[in-house]
Amino acid sequence: MNHSSWLRGALLGLMLLAAGSAFAAEDLLYETPQEQFETPQQKAQPSARGNLGTIRLDNWGYFQENLNDTYQWQYRPRLFVPWVFANEWIATLRTDVPMLYTNNAGPANPEGGYTGGIGNIFFEPILDTAQVLPNLTLRTSLRFVLKSPKGPPFGPDNQYQIAPGAGFTYRMPDLLRGVTFSPYFRWVRGFNGDKPSTRLISTLQVIPATTFRLADGWSLAFYGENPITYNWNTSKGFAPLDLLLVHRWSRNLEFAFGGATKIGNPSGATYDYIINGRVTLFF
Repeated sequence: MNHSSWLRGALLGLMLLAAGSAFAAEDLLYETPQEQFETPQQKAQPSARGNLGTIRLDNWGYFQENLNDTYQWQYRPRLFVPWVFANEWIATLRTDVPMLYTNNAGPANPEGGYTGGIGNIFFEPILDTAQVLPNLTLRTSLRFVLKSPKGPPFGPDNQYQIAPGAGFTYRMPDLLRGVTFSPYFRWVRGFNGDKPSTRLISTLQVIPATTFRLADGWSLAFYGENPITYNWNTSKGFAPLDLLLVHRWSRNLEFAFGGATKIGNPSGATYDYIINGRVTLFF
């Protein structure tokens, strides 16, 4: 067994072990957007709404093995700035700034040695409703993706991208003592290509996010970070296994560790495996 196969097998084993623990847990996580982004004052006093909510800063780190046996390290700060309306609707601006270090070859790295660059920065306004039915909130968003400053292998530099999305968050407090199902669908579409011949990106992202609580402060998320994808240009899909173990250390600090791996040899795979984690600060 080669090095990459061993790592992928170990990662898959850890994921399955964590999954088994989750379904045997005593109580499980359920969290609405209001629980995540409202400040303690806004939760206790409705009159405190109509102001900024709890600001969240994720500090993500990723290690990825590509399909061509190259590797990629990434640091990605991700900022959420929410506004909580008086009626408990929440408007949030998300910003991601991916910083990559890779030995993958491309126009910006023709020799293929390790080098760094900025990926595709994006901004995403998000709108969450208050409860429209008991335990049910709706979400929509519109992502604006910029060109990579250096181009491949750091990201597309020949087109901008726009990505509308929609989904919902449904709490099931009586199922296994609490489960949250938050499916989301996003269509990523390229536009304004540099040349008339530029092939515009057209990808569907399917995120069947489901979160369980393992113990006090501990939870397990299925598809909390890496989505299922379908490339309309190639008519090929990719459904990795994605898991994330989360520990809420305190009201202002959270840790997470997990990853994603391909299963078998799907023709639409975009990577072999990813190991990722984050340190999240709440303000």
